[in-house]
Amino acid sequence: ALVRDGNDAQKASAAFALLQSRNSPSPTSSTSGFSLATHHRHAILDTIREAGGIPPLVALVRDGNDAQKEYAAAALSNLAECDDNRIAIAEAGGIPPLVALIRDGNDAQKANAAGALWCLAVNDDNQIAIAQAGGIPPLVALVRDGTDAQKASAAAALGCLSNCADNRIPIAEAGGIPPLVALICDGNDTQKQYAAGALQNLAGCADNKVAIAEADGIPPLVALVRDGNDAQKE
Repeated sequence: ALVRDGNDAQKASAAFALLQSRNSPSPTSSTSGFSLATHHRHAILDTIREAGGIPPLVALVRDGNDAQKEYAAAALSNLAECDDNRIAIAEAGGIPPLVALIRDGNDAQKANAAGALWCLAVNDDNQIAIAQAGGIPPLVALVRDGTDAQKASAAAALGCLSNCADNRIPIAEAGGIPPLVALICDGNDTQKQYAAGALQNLAGCADNKVAIAEADGIPPLVALVRDGNDAQKE
């Protein structure tokens, strides 16, 4: 209720509290601590959805002040860990304002919104919805020009979006292949992993195979297979 009906300071504080939900203390045991922790965390995320928390967070991403947008986007990123919440966020109209935030927001807002779109793009229907909302060009721009955190999340989001065959050509047409290749060459370990995954999916299209080769993507991919860590080699 505070996220929906409070004053500006209350809304920002409530959104911040909700973004902390994923890190709430969890019951553990010596034999099944991880599964208990995951179950506890998902139960909290489900409770927030069932309490009606998603629509007012979407409203803050769309219409809030800078702090509200930043915290609400982060909260939606956390909530999108669960597939039921991914569907609910999309149904609440959450994708267009998150796309607007990665295009026009400040650095923290862009990072949080890119993380939210990455999580949302795990869902097949959302992969189409994000593309239709114009999400591909600003994600490509973040891979090319963003901060380290923005680059990693945007590359991961493009990797999820490129699971949909219909998105592979649009990502290439938006200029996505050269910055992904650059990230494999010069990025940190996490960026390299996500960029390689995106290029793997993009290469499922014959035209993109040619484009990856023309962007000099083959030598760094070979080097990653030879010298990368286990996740990068996959």
